[in-house]
Amino acid sequence: MEDATSVVSYSTKILDGVIDVWGDSETSGKSVGPYLFYGYGLLNFQMAWIGNQAAKCLLEFRGYKSLMFPPTWGISQYRFLERMVDDYPPYLSDFSHRHAAVAAGLGEFGFSGLVLVPRFGPRVRLNSIITDAPLEPDPMYGGPKLCRPEKCDYKCVRECPTEALTLDETFTVKIGEKRYTYTKSQKIRCGIAIDGLAAGSGGRTGRRLPPRSEKKLDVLDFLEAHQAASEFDKSLMAQSRGIICGDFCGRCLHVCPANRFSAR
Repeated sequence: MEDATSVVSYSTKILDGVIDVWGDSETSGKSVGPYLFYGYGLLNFQMAWIGNQAAKCLLEFRGYKSLMFPPTWGISQYRFLERMVDDYPPYLSDFSHRHAAVAAGLGEFGFSGLVLVPRFGPRVRLNSIITDAPLEPDPMYGGPKLCRPEKCDYKCVRECPTEALTLDETFTVKIGEKRYTYTKSQKIRCGIAIDGLAAGSGGRTGRRLPPRSEKKLDVLDFLEAHQAASEFDKSLMAQSRGIICGDFCGRCLHVCPANRFSAR
């Protein structure tokens, strides 16, 4: 959209109870079901619907053109699917809602690469509206630091069930006059966790991966993980993934204490 002048970034909160109850099926009192639906699938549909209505009623009906990209899923990465097999692929999408949210002042990047917002930390879903409307921009977030690794000892890295996150390799991005540094995730390991195909990632497969220090996984390992999936997980992904459900994992989001650092 070459004539775009503005991006509207907006978010919605994930229920704390949905995050707190997350856990594998063998743990008493825990379930991944609420997060799959209310923490991911439903919220992304809601964010798409809200944005679509706002883009039409508040912008296009007033003479301004709008463009939106899906909140997530493979359709948001359609142009870059072949890049998923690269070393440390960045999960390239047509548009980055995370970077737009930081640029728009909603919050800042945490070390996990997730956007942290005041009061709620990473417990939000994001979406964006691109438009040619001449809107006045909000300032970037300039409040108290939201990512406090000196307090949590990089809990997102320590709790990742597949060692997808690391302290050793990082990205640094510059937005405006601010710089943000976050972990360089190993996306094959992250993808295996997202699909619930490793122990501790929420699915029923329970397969353990070789330590990151011993092996950098590749696309063949990803395919092997899918072939070794439990029949229940295979059925769930085939029937409802992306329509009803979202990601099994999200452990970095669940354990991040940033919502408590700025709760008041």
